[in-house]
Amino acid sequence: MLPRTPGLSLLAFLALCGVATAADLKIADSRGTEVVLTGASIDYGGFLGSEQETQGIRVLQGDGSVLVKWTDVASIKVLRRDDTAKPPRVELEIALKNGRKVPAALFRQGKMKLLGKSDLGDYSIDLDKVRSITPVGAD
Repeated sequence: MLPRTPGLSLLAFLALCGVATAADLKIADSRGTEVVLTGASIDYGGFLGSEQETQGIRVLQGDGSVLVKWTDVASIKVLRRDDTAKPPRVELEIALKNGRKVPAALFRQGKMKLLGKSDLGDYSIDLDKVRSITPVGAD
């Protein structure tokens, strides 16, 4: 009988399943500044804690919500902000890698902070101030 090696078993399991890693994103803010973030995530947490999403962005599609995965996104562009709605509605155009363009709106929940590392260090921005997002790196 072979000896058990839990560490080796865990590594094999992770290799087979594929470890979820955070995306690298190029963003443009409301001032037009472009920043590349590595290890990006969106914090949807509230007062009691953090709820970080690393696989994509939550948006509204009609009356429903959907998690759009970064692996499917070519780019996201803010089309307009409707301040007459409460809370303000941020309308988006999501260009998918398959060539389709899909209208959506920003899903509002909790902090809504886009986090990651820039060339200068830890980076944080309110999603309301982001004008475009483009995943970079591996497809």
